[in-house]
Parts: sequence; structure tokens; C-alpha cells
Amino acid sequence: MKARMYLWGLSLLPHIGSITIRRLVEGMGSEEAAFHAEVEDLKTYGGISSGKAEAVVKVRSALNLAEEWNRLTQREDVELVTWLDEEYPRRLREIYDPPPVLYYRGSLGCLDGPTVAIVGRRRASPRGLGWAKRLGRALGAAGITVVSGLAMGIDAAAHEASLETGKTAAVLGTGLDVVYPKYNRQLYGDIPSSGVLISPFPLGTRPQRGNFPARNRIISGLSSAVIVVEAGERSGALITAMMAVEQNRDVYAVPGDPADSGAAGPNRLIQEGAKLIMGPEDVLEELCLSGQLKLPLEEPGKGRSPEASSRAADSTTQELLRILASPLHVDEIAGMTGLPVSVINSSLVKLELAGLVEQLAAGVFQRVS
Repeated sequence: MKARMYLWGLSLLPHIGSITIRRLVEGMGSEEAAFHAEVEDLKTYGGISSGKAEAVVKVRSALNLAEEWNRLTQREDVELVTWLDEEYPRRLREIYDPPPVLYYRGSLGCLDGPTVAIVGRRRASPRGLGWAKRLGRALGAAGITVVSGLAMGIDAAAHEASLETGKTAAVLGTGLDVVYPKYNRQLYGDIPSSGVLISPFPLGTRPQRGNFPARNRIISGLSSAVIVVEAGERSGALITAMMAVEQNRDVYAVPGDPADSGAAGPNRLIQEGAKLIMGPEDVLEELCLSGQLKLPLEEPGKGRSPEASSRAADSTTQELLRILASPLHVDEIAGMTGLPVSVINSSLVKLELAGLVEQLAAGVFQRVS
């Protein structure tokens, strides 16, 4: 318990990142000794300058660590995991320079299975939002946790869609208690019940430009693959993709019209070796082939006939196939069947992957004749 407290204390000090913390702990022999390091120790084992070492000691002297730790651990709305804990996310532990401490709300268990990040620009086009939702629903229905950054645009669309059929993990660029952007307050509140909110930053941390590359690095670190839906030439989504490559993660990209600025990033990634995807089934098949996912997949329109698939389907999918002779919105389907929207979305994703229904517009489906 003490080691966790002192490691948390080290994470609060200025000019000390995770690499420096590891050096200090190794050099001083323990987290407690590292936390109490004096200026010369900080210079010798931490490799930081005299000025920075003096700043560290000054901040530490003003910190009542035990009192602050007790206050944190008594909160019911925040939990803490450190790299000393078994619960620390496995994939994140594997990367170079993982954060020593994560604050979270929800269940870290959703990160134990397959995880895929969906990222893209904030000012997304209707097409981009449609892609993010389609991917989020399909991956969620397949039991994959969708990871993203809770930003507006592609991130929010991916989170919302994956919650309809499965689980999602949101990595924040602020403290866990700071909702940013405010527009996503409802989503921020919904995620912990079916996923997890995560932040490497101390409580109260406001949004700052320098926080977001660190957030993006964690997004890719938590994921076995990253999908870029829309991104400009200087988008943070491209930073996430580059970090994914460094972390030996697969990178997928949704191609687009070269005349569209939002397609510039994905198209460039494809030129540089990212895997082009034309639908959710491409990602699911890749995950199956790599052994990360066990899911019986069929190419749309191939394998079993619609009649055979219908006979094998449960009563819900049979009912959907019956009423989708003409185009219907998900809300209309819910009104006609009385089924929860989450159940309808999950079934529609499976039928779409099997080539039995097609999505004509956002939320509008029809049976394939």
C-alpha cells in the first residue's frame, strides 16, 4: 500500500516523468526513498538539472502526501491503478514508457479482451460520422471494446455507437473530474456503466495542448489496432496512428475522396502501409486471422443462403428480416417490435455482416433481396 502511495506521490511532482520515476526507484531502492530524494539524488539518479531538482523538492515539501492519499482513496467517484498493480491494463504495460498511474471510473475489465481504437477529426463530415457509428456498432456487437478520446466528432460517434451494442473506453486529456468538451457531458456520464473513463492526469487538470499527445499515446497503447476514419494532414489522429506503429499495433484507414481534406490523413496512411478497410468485416476478419478474436464470419452475400441464415437465426433476427422488406429506421423498428434499441442494433450489425440487410442511411435498414 505504501509503495502505491509513494508512486502516486512521485507522479504529482513536476519535471518527473515515468522514465525518471523508474530511474529514481531503481537508484534509490524503493518508491518511498525515491519520493524523498534530495537535490543531489534527483540529479544523480533522475538525471535532471539542479533547477528542476530544486523545484521538485520545493513542491514535495509543501505536499502532505498521506493526507492527500487518504482523501483520494476515500472518494467513491474515482479509482486508481498503478503499474505496481495486477489490474494495470496489460497492453499498456507492454509499451515503452507507460504512465505510472491511471485514474479511472468504471471497469478496467473491459480492456482485458479485444480492443480497437477509432479516431478521427473533431469537425467530422456526415460520411465520417456514419463510418464511426457503423464501425463502433459492429465492433461492440462482436465483443470488442472501442477505445477513443471523448472528443467531439469521430470520437464521440464511436463511443456512442459502441455503447449501443457493447463496451467503450474513453481516455481523457484532462483530469478525470474535468468534463471536456462540455458538449460530451451526457456521454461522459454514460460510459462508466458500460465501459471505463481513464486519465493519466491528476484530478483537476484542465485541458492543455501538451496533454493530448500523451492521451493519444495511451489510446493506441490500450488497443490492439487503431482505425483512422477522417483526419487532416496535421490531425491528432495521425499522431495516434504513428504511435500505434511505434507500439507494433495494426493501423487501418478508411479511404476517401482526395478532394476532401478529411481524407488526406487516411489516404496518406494507406500510402504508407496502413490497411485499407471498406467495412467493419475487414477489421473483424483481420482480428480473427491474428487470433485476437473468435467469431464466425462470412463475407456478405457468400456462405449460407439468406434462407439458411434466417432458419439459423433466433426469433429476434427472424422478426427483423420479416419487417425489413421495406426501409425502416431503428426507432420505427423499436416501435413495431417493442425491442430495446440496443438489442435491435446488435442484431442489425450481425445481419449486415452476413449480407442479409443493408444500411441505406444513418439508422435506416432494409432486407437484401
